[in-house]
Amino acid sequence: MPDAFPELQELAGWLGQQPPSPLTTTTSPLVYGYVRTPESQPSYAEACADLLTWWSVARGWRLGVIFRDVGVGCAHEARPGFTGLLDVLQLPEAAFALVVTSDHLDRRPTEATRRTAKIRRTGCQVRILADEVTA
Repeated sequence: MPDAFPELQELAGWLGQQPPSPLTTTTSPLVYGYVRTPESQPSYAEACADLLTWWSVARGWRLGVIFRDVGVGCAHEARPGFTGLLDVLQLPEAAFALVVTSDHLDRRPTEATRRTAKIRRTGCQVRILADEVTA
């Protein structure tokens, strides 16, 4: 992960200290990632995708596609990456969506809650890496 994103480095450090969580089933859950950046920052989106991939491997999860909306601010309702995420979460094997922070859903709490509800309507949950830290 590039050093240009110290907040992601710090989060990775905290996550690395978390004890492994036992799987509740015999098969690894299939998860899908989502990354949104308000500015056109492909390197930040890539660093976030690397973090989601690392965490999924560390937890023994099967990571499907990481959907991205790069350069998409909160005012943009059209989010092709988020729409794609909602589509795949309706597949029978899909377990949950994985995001780095709730800001990737939206910086506005009410809108982040609304997007979380859209994900839950697919039958899946949302796991937010920043919320996984139990210091």
